Amino acid sequence: MPGKENRTDPSQLPELSLEWIRNTELLEVPGGARRLLEHYGKIPHNDVMQHINQVRYRALETYPYPCIGHYRFLDIQIVKSRAYNEIVARLNKGEQLLDVGCCIGQELRQLVADGAKSENLYGVDLYDKFFDISYDLFRDRDTFKGTLIAADLFTPKPMLSRLEGKFDVIWTSNVLHLFTWEKQVTAVAAMLKLLSKSSNSMIAGRFMGHSTPGGYNYGFRGQEESIYRHDDQSFKKMFQTACDGLEEAWEADVEAPEWKETLELRSQGELDSTWTLELKFVARRLGK
Repeated sequence: MPGKENRTDPSQLPELSLEWIRNTELLEVPGGARRLLEHYGKIPHNDVMQHINQVRYRALETYPYPCIGHYRFLDIQIVKSRAYNEIVARLNKGEQLLDVGCCIGQELRQLVADGAKSENLYGVDLYDKFFDISYDLFRDRDTFKGTLIAADLFTPKPMLSRLEGKFDVIWTSNVLHLFTWEKQVTAVAAMLKLLSKSSNSMIAGRFMGHSTPGGYNYGFRGQEESIYRHDDQSFKKMFQTACDGLEEAWEADVEAPEWKETLELRSQGELDSTWTLELKFVARRLGK
């Protein structure tokens, strides 16, 4: 692409070590995350930073995702979705939401803080240790009544299979950019099966993209497969491929602005984000 020949190719970057990830330091707690931790989690103001770092360390021990090392669980994304107000209103009417890749459950707790009943909220993640960490982060072990499920979209357990057709809304953040194109198609198809057949069903989310869509290898923990990074058009094509496999008609509204850092971090060896896009989408089933 013209004008981009001198920018860093992620495939040429050194391997992302756990030590490099741990060395990242949070300089300031974002306002939204601080309000959630103080008002919902009842964490004293002066204890918030220490509390965050203790939880982050435990989460990295569970699985060292770079997004955890870079405190992405404090950059609560669902509130930034164009569909957020609609989602909250629908949950208040008794509809049910599933957060795919919920990790330590920050998006679910934000919904509760904004008035949603936790009984209508579900989260699924590959690692169940994140769930225990989430209760400690928000100190709501006795009050959060949402259902947290350890499962793999690619090899679904019976419990997840039994939930097919149950949900009105699915939210997914920082998940799809972890996979190849083929696995993304499989993951989206698996999510669509979990939604009700209502024409009002919705799937929304956010993940990292690239201005030049394609497969990239970021050298993380011996990564063998090239993960696929999208722009808005390639994402629509991938999503449509997943829908075609299920013989369903969906329309995906996609935004792909340039990535803008929103957390104040001190980090060595930061990935070059020159080409990085922030993919945000809302997809709805089309009526017959």
